[in-house]
Amino acid sequence: MKQIQTMKIELINDHYQTIPEAFKKEEILKLVNLVLEKTGFESFENKQINIKYASEEEIQFLNEKFYKKKGITNVLAFTNHLKFPDEEANLIGEIAICIKQIEREARVYKKAIETRLKHMIVHGVLHLLGFDHKEKKDQLEMEKLESDIISSCLGERPY
Repeated sequence: MKQIQTMKIELINDHYQTIPEAFKKEEILKLVNLVLEKTGFESFENKQINIKYASEEEIQFLNEKFYKKKGITNVLAFTNHLKFPDEEANLIGEIAICIKQIEREARVYKKAIETRLKHMIVHGVLHLLGFDHKEKKDQLEMEKLESDIISSCLGERPY
């Protein structure tokens, strides 16, 4: 895998006291780099993605406020098309992840928590890159990418 050294990942965690190794910045950066490589988005000089580990209350609030959907969800992606000319990095967007919801889903889907979390990070990054799943063909394309990426880094299928 070609390393893309110019992407910046900012992890924001004011909710969880300890984050398992698989959820830490270095692991997430490797995963994001793999997503960029597999999708052909290799030129991300001075770009940044923020990832926030959110509480159930926070993710529910964000889901209702910005997506007009009730309840707790696993991941939300917020794209940012603004450029900050005086700053070194351009923010591509932010991803909010609810670890508690991901833990529940991992049990339901009989997947390792690491697999489910990384799947949701891949899902969020793909949304930031412009992928969506509103149409069936787009959903199938996105699911194939997610499956290829998770399989290549974890040796396990996300679905």
